[in-house]
Amino acid sequence: MINLIFNKTFLEFIPPWRRGLGRSIIKFNTSPQSSLFKRWRILFLLIGIFILTSCSAPYKNLTKTELPNSEIKNIPYALPYSEKTLIYKTDINFYKNNISGLLIIKKTDENIYRIALTTQFGLKIFDFELNQGTLNVKYCIESLNKKVIINTFQDDFNLLLMQIIPEKIYSIEDSKQNQKIWQLKNGKLNFNYILNVESEKIENINISKRNSKKISVGLHEYKANIPGNISLEHHTIKLNMNLKLIQ
Repeated sequence: MINLIFNKTFLEFIPPWRRGLGRSIIKFNTSPQSSLFKRWRILFLLIGIFILTSCSAPYKNLTKTELPNSEIKNIPYALPYSEKTLIYKTDINFYKNNISGLLIIKKTDENIYRIALTTQFGLKIFDFELNQGTLNVKYCIESLNKKVIINTFQDDFNLLLMQIIPEKIYSIEDSKQNQKIWQLKNGKLNFNYILNVESEKIENINISKRNSKKISVGLHEYKANIPGNISLEHHTIKLNMNLKLIQ
């Protein structure tokens, strides 16, 4: 026969061999602290479920069609292919620092670009060459000429000018959002170029890793197939760029 003994402090089963008794004892915790603990445990469980759900792959339930790598040239995004010299009025915010000037982008050869930022008075801030996805520094002011910053600019301009060498390319249709997505996979990174089906323009670009966005880009107010306004934001560091086309 099992006897039940209630205790307001403990919840445990005490076997008879530990107590030297000829019977088993079960103690129950009926204190208010026990009820509060259960509530917190349920709360943490719900928070965990919410986090896992929100971090799920955004295109997980959509059909992906794998494309040959040569299809990258058929993505309807004209910025990388423009033969014109493009000039954007630019604001760069990096933590508490702000840099403003004119960003000049010029395609000099196949997959080679010259990218320079100058002040409105013509003083050079940086001068880069993006060659097959590698950013070579021709000139850069000392405060920006740090490896981590140069690597960040390389990621940004590779994304903007679509200089990714993908391992695989997928086409994804999202009829609910009225979007078509081209997903370029390279290692653990996904480079997503998102077309608004109605406007027939690439209006969003992002880089994601393990379903977490690293960089987001908005492209708006197109002029002759070139985005007139570009906003770029990093999600892992305090860096954003805003570009407005003036030529």
